[in-house]
Parts: sequence; structure tokens; C-alpha cells
Amino acid sequence: MKKKIAAIFALLLAVGTLAGCGDGDLLQDVKVSKYIEFSQPYTGLNLTIPAQEEVRDEDVEWLALNAYANAVTAEDGVTNRAVEMGDTVNIDYSGTEDGVAFEDGTATDQSLAIGSGSFIDGFEDGLVGVMPGETVELNLTFPENYNPEMAGKSVVFTVTVNYIYPGNTADMKDEVVAEMTGGEFTTVADFLGYCREYLEFNANYDYTISRENEVISALEAIVVCEEAPEKLVERYAANVRASLEEQAAQYGVDVETFCSYYYQTDAETYINEMADASAKQAMMFQYIANEEGLNVSDEELETSLQQFAEENGVDSVETLLQTTEREEFREYFMFEKVVDFIIANGNVTEG
Repeated sequence: MKKKIAAIFALLLAVGTLAGCGDGDLLQDVKVSKYIEFSQPYTGLNLTIPAQEEVRDEDVEWLALNAYANAVTAEDGVTNRAVEMGDTVNIDYSGTEDGVAFEDGTATDQSLAIGSGSFIDGFEDGLVGVMPGETVELNLTFPENYNPEMAGKSVVFTVTVNYIYPGNTADMKDEVVAEMTGGEFTTVADFLGYCREYLEFNANYDYTISRENEVISALEAIVVCEEAPEKLVERYAANVRASLEEQAAQYGVDVETFCSYYYQTDAETYINEMADASAKQAMMFQYIANEEGLNVSDEELETSLQQFAEENGVDSVETLLQTTEREEFREYFMFEKVVDFIIANGNVTEG
């Protein structure tokens, strides 16, 4: 969970939710009224915000079973009943035509969801009723619209069902959970609790982002900003560049390749556009904070930092500040206050 939160916060930094605070004036010290004005009042805006998604028991089970499946072996799989439609099974298979193996017709340790239609007609149906450990021969015909080499040909698949993946959490085992999580969770119940927490966190995150994006879009539709101070743009450019370098490194490519593939532009253009947009957005929020008394005081900052650390499972404020500066947090909390203000003073409907 900590890694997830850290990644999200890094993203907020990169796209300009937080202002970089290197050498020079802080965002709150910029005279934003010189650069920003609104064409109409920013209160009373029409906002459409989707309701927060509810985490259901079946969502928790789905996530837990999918994670668990990656750790299941023949020893841990279900072997005491026959394959049923809807099961996911682990199989070995080999295909032959007139007794001769054909290309790409053999595999071992393969996962297959029965009923998914992943294999040709008759393959998955032919495994229903087979017990784990049994081997069956399936006489099948490739469809006419298959690849030209095999289209319409009669073949035999020899298939061994190794085991069935657990289809419900009752079949999950504590020892497998402990192994797959490196001992972080030692029981199925604890792991299910984590899965629920994870899904609830993501549901809340998606809802928060939806709120923020709706407010940003509504404000940008009425804001007038001819330019942003060069120093402010440079700070954001440094943040965007650092984020790009980190993302590119994760994919094992350079920044230019990453930008070309994901954003269809060169790195310099992307950085400049993002930095300029982020600086203008930051000033837009700072303007409203100044007008409405929504800036974060030193005392409020310390309280918010402590609360943020506690809510996100970080052991201390000092740990938070190892990767993100105090003033960047101040600006982030200001951003949140402005979002809440705009929504509280807007005409909100659920989308």
C-alpha cells in the first residue's frame, strides 16, 4: 500500500498538482493576480461528479483469487473433483495431425479458463468432467477461418489436466498466502482484508481524481492566463523531466523513446507543454486560495502532515519528507482545500 501511495503522490508532483520549490519564490509568494483572472465567478459552477464506486465482496474475492493463482502449484491446486465449466485449469497438451506434431501445438503448465473460448471449439468442452491427473485425447477440427496452414484440418490434442485453480476463497490456503506475500500476511483472512483495503483505496483514489478533474476542467474553462512566470515554469519542467526519467527507466528505455511511444511527441515538447500547463493550473488554484483564505498555515501544515502519514501507513512525517519537501505538501493541501471549496460552492450533480 505504501508503494501505491508513493507512486500516486509522485504522479501528482509530475503533472503539476504540487509545485516544485527549488531556488526562488514559492508558489504562494508569486503575485498570481498579475497573471490570472476569471471571466466569470468561480463559485456556482455546474459540476458533474460520479458517485464513489462501492467495493463488493465479489470484487475482493476476484482480486484475491487472481493474485493467489500466480502462486498455486500442483500441491496447492484443487485435485479432488472433476473440471467444471467456469473453472480455470492448469494443463499440458500436445497436438498432432496424422500422428505428427504440428507447430505451436504443444505446451506445458498452461492456464486455461474453461468456457472462455480461448481454444478452438471442443477443446474446453472436452475437459469438462476430467479429473486432475487424467489424460484425454480430443479429436478436433480447426475452423476454416484459422491460419492457412491448419484451417479445416482434423487434429488430435492429448491433454493432461494437472490441477484446478481455486475458484473460491474457501479453497485458498494460509501457507500459500504466507509464501506469496513473503510472510506479510499469514492467513487467508488477513490477505482478504488487504485486498479489500486495496480496492477501497483505489475506489477512493478514482473518486478523488474524478472530483479534482471536474473542478480543474470547470475552472480552466473560465480562467484567463496569458503567461506564467519563467521561474515557475522551470520548476515544473524539472518535476516533469524527473518523472519522465523515472518512468522511462522502469521500461528500460530513454526519455525520448518513452515520450515518442506514450505521448507521440518529443521529450522537449512534452516537458514544455506540461510545465506551462501545470504552472498556469497552480496559479489558478493559488489565486482562489488567496482570495478565499485557503492557504495552509504552518500549524495546519504540521497537523495535515501527521494525518497524511497516519492515513497512508507511513511511520513518520520525517519519512514523508525524505522524498517530498514540506512546501510541496503545503501546496498539495492547499490544492485539496480549493477543490473542496469549489465543490461546496458549486451546483453538483452525480454523473
